[in-house]
Amino acid sequence: MTAAISNDLRVFAGQKWPTMNHKWRKNKLASMLRMSERRVKSLYEADPAARVRADEADRIRALINQEEADAALADRIAELEAQVAFLTAAINRDQMASTGAASHQAGNGGTGQSQGIPRRRSTD
Repeated sequence: MTAAISNDLRVFAGQKWPTMNHKWRKNKLASMLRMSERRVKSLYEADPAARVRADEADRIRALINQEEADAALADRIAELEAQVAFLTAAINRDQMASTGAASHQAGNGGTGQSQGIPRRRSTD
């Protein structure tokens, strides 16, 4: 059990803080888990004399599961933001197209014909 907990802690800390050293990671884990630095060091390094208490194992699992849930939630939020951006762009394109078509028809007297060539009068 200690080896599995040690591996879980090492993998979690390595993924969360890849640029930090092991000492810093152990200190950060101790504060997050509300455990002493010495206790986290024993578990982190898989000390053969260390025995994992039930409440400690629960806290470690909860921390790891919470981080996984947070990562999944962040991925879902990013996906939804991308969908909203796409829909907003589509709505803006439609509004610009309808505004342009309306102003084009208004400038032509609503006939939709080009005003480039002047019309002849009946008196000419």
